[in-house]
Formats: sequence, C-alpha cells, structure tokens
Amino acid sequence: MLPNASYFHLGDNGLYYGNYGGLDYSAGKEDGKAAVPAYPTPVDAYDKLFYQHDLALQNASTPGERLDAHIQVVEGVWHLLF
Repeated sequence: MLPNASYFHLGDNGLYYGNYGGLDYSAGKEDGKAAVPAYPTPVDAYDKLFYQHDLALQNASTPGERLDAHIQVVEGVWHLLF
C-alpha cells in the first residue's frame, strides 16, 4: 500500500504526512506532542505508525529505546509497502 499523496504537506521543517509524520511534527502541528489517546486521530496506517513512533520517542529514556522506536517505524513502513 502506498501513502496517500493528498496527506503530504510542507511546513517549516520540511515535508509532513498526515498528523504525525515529519521532523518535529506531531498532533497536527510543529513541535506538537502525541497524546493518549491519539488526538487528532491518525489519518491512515502510515500516520498511525508515525504516531506510535512519536509516542515512543516521547517516552524513551535511553538511546537504545530511541533506536528501537526508529527501527520499528522503518519496519512498519516496509511492511505497508511490501
């Protein structure tokens, strides 16, 4: 499954996707924070992965936990694509 092109948009820090995809972009805004439950709701499966990534990074307390969050989002995108 490919990402929906209509969910891409530009911001101050580059290209964003949905409500959670992009550098320093979460909860639909720059420098936003992911909440539990997700608000706003992720727009699709890709955005849900980005939400989970944002939340994992917010809760990470070690470099290893941050690395795991990055690995999980990359693996998740891989599985959606292939």
